Amino acid sequence: MQDAQDSPTQTPLFLFLMIHKIQKALPIKETTTTEKVKTQFREVSDMYEKHFLREMMKSMRSSVPESGLIKVNSAEKIFREQLDSEYVEKWGERGGVGISDLIYNDLVDKYGERFGLKAKQDKPVGPLQLGEKDSLNIRRNFDKTNQNFSFHFDGIKKESTGSVEAISPWSGLLSKKIQLGADEFFLELNHDNGLSSQIKFRGLLQPLNANDRLNAGDKIGILSPDTNDFFWNLKSQTSPQNQEMSEGNSL
Repeated sequence: MQDAQDSPTQTPLFLFLMIHKIQKALPIKETTTTEKVKTQFREVSDMYEKHFLREMMKSMRSSVPESGLIKVNSAEKIFREQLDSEYVEKWGERGGVGISDLIYNDLVDKYGERFGLKAKQDKPVGPLQLGEKDSLNIRRNFDKTNQNFSFHFDGIKKESTGSVEAISPWSGLLSKKIQLGADEFFLELNHDNGLSSQIKFRGLLQPLNANDRLNAGDKIGILSPDTNDFFWNLKSQTSPQNQEMSEGNSL
């Protein structure tokens, strides 16, 4: 399979390097309690935000040329550094500038399932039922504003005879069913893991009704043989701030 377009969120380089360094340095064991892990994540996140702010202040100071009228001695330079450090500490006490939260959230996203900070997200088993020799193209986009993933599957080719089945990626309830045309359908599924799937395809739909219960892998329809398009929009049922999106795709 070929991933034709991939546009996930990009972490700034300095944060990527910070996070990588943190992940190597964190003295975390499997037996560490959840609260202790949270405390460690928050401490190192705050520490690296302050480190970044100190370097920023130092860079700003160096960009301002001295007048030459009054020569700055070593004692005054030391005092300025201490004053800048005090500014940084005060900013941290008032919530910082957001870098600490960014690092903390990234650590929770990477290690959250391992240490019980967030619910484990099972990989999806769909939304298309394909064999190992079958192929397709995937165009994936990520909406930063609404924290949604959208997938467009096309160029679907099945090695063996038979139709491509559309299946439920995870277990949950069918919340919405709309017939858009003679053989075109839109479905919305609210999954048990807090995610919601919006699916649009051409073909035959299973005899399903709103509020029907579906298990992961249950067939929801069959794609029309003359179509190569299948659309899947994945979003959180909660607000973007509390969202934990899964990028996993087992197709």
